[in-house]
Amino acid sequence: MMSMILELIGGRKTLYGVVVGFLVGLLIGWFAVGWGIAPVAWKDAAPVDLHPTYQKEFVKALADSYSLHGRAELVEALLSERWETDDLQKLLSELKAEADEAQVQRLEALAQAVGVSTAAPVVSATPTPTAEGGENIIGRLLPLCGAFLLIVAVLALAGLITRMLRRRRPEEEAIDSLARIEEAISPEIAGAMPTGTILGHFITSYALGNDHYDESFSIETEGEFLGECGVGIGETIGMGPPDKVTALEVWLFDKNAIRTETKVVMSGHAFVDETLQAKLAPRGDPVLAEPNKVITLETTDLRIAAQITELEYSMDATPPQSFFERITFELVVSLKDSGEAEA
Repeated sequence: MMSMILELIGGRKTLYGVVVGFLVGLLIGWFAVGWGIAPVAWKDAAPVDLHPTYQKEFVKALADSYSLHGRAELVEALLSERWETDDLQKLLSELKAEADEAQVQRLEALAQAVGVSTAAPVVSATPTPTAEGGENIIGRLLPLCGAFLLIVAVLALAGLITRMLRRRRPEEEAIDSLARIEEAISPEIAGAMPTGTILGHFITSYALGNDHYDESFSIETEGEFLGECGVGIGETIGMGPPDKVTALEVWLFDKNAIRTETKVVMSGHAFVDETLQAKLAPRGDPVLAEPNKVITLETTDLRIAAQITELEYSMDATPPQSFFERITFELVVSLKDSGEAEA
């Protein structure tokens, strides 16, 4: 039955939303509308709806009026509307206990007119002002305490529902994360990575003046460490500060292969300079820095595609294109398929 209901309303999220919306609407209707915008207004109330103190004053005034005018039908009409006989008898008895002799006679005449006996008067002690004040304070505090507890309960329920909505299975989070990465990567990188499970998507930038640039990223899957990748300064030229970077190293470390693959991204000047070529050759394969170029590195199990998304040479570079003003890499790491890794 529950599954059918969930299917009809569109799932658990919709059900939770309906519950929260109902509770919020209830609070808004109760406090905002019921107390502020359109509060309840009493209209056409009967004497029985009066406060007990005012009931006594009304009955005494009615007894005085009856003694003067003798209109029994009016007295019966006023005291018969929703007024229980026992309650009226108790009220008249209390009034007789508090009244003088003349007032007692008028009250007895009123009781005979409406057919109420006052032969056994009930004497009740008049509460002290302190007791009335205490009762009034408690009566005012109880609704406020109830409203406060209700608000706390609603907030607690809303927090619980929010946590339930946010609590998702690791598989769902992994699928969503993979989908976001696939949407974010550029078509050039996607073309360089035809197979494999994407493990990470990183963006890193070097700017002139960052003499300690060396950024690395951990590669993991389901909490298992597989390796690292990153970009760092490979070679500088001229005199500093700041250091004038003419080459950067893009590297990939595979824990299972226990080795690091590196490619050296060189400026236009360094790529044609034979001395720098010879110096940097042992560090990795040379690659000319070009806008939108995709550089790939592979190990036994991992593959990384690094695209140069931003390339800017320093205007003060001598010779031209000898060191970078700014360069940005977009890195996407993937895990090779089992068959591809074995090959």
